[in-house]
Amino acid sequence: MDKKTVTTISYLSRLKIDDEKEDKIINDLDNIIAFVDQLNDADTNNIEPLSNPLEKTAKTRKDDVTAKNLKKELLEIAPSSNEDYFLVPRVVE
Repeated sequence: MDKKTVTTISYLSRLKIDDEKEDKIINDLDNIIAFVDQLNDADTNNIEPLSNPLEKTAKTRKDDVTAKNLKKELLEIAPSSNEDYFLVPRVVE
């Protein structure tokens, strides 16, 4: 990590970085990259890939219709309606 890279990152992320903090940021980013780089040392030869980290399957249920169609009853008690819709006064001319 160098100052040019930090300047580019700060420009792209629209962050203003003070010159006195630039060295600390370079050091912090180097530490983060070194920490993440440790993942390359992990032995994953005999490990099957996961499609879900929780290794659970989603519960399923039978898809039954349980709601009743109340369209006819609701249109009958509406102040104004036709066969299919509620009728409302025009508000935009």
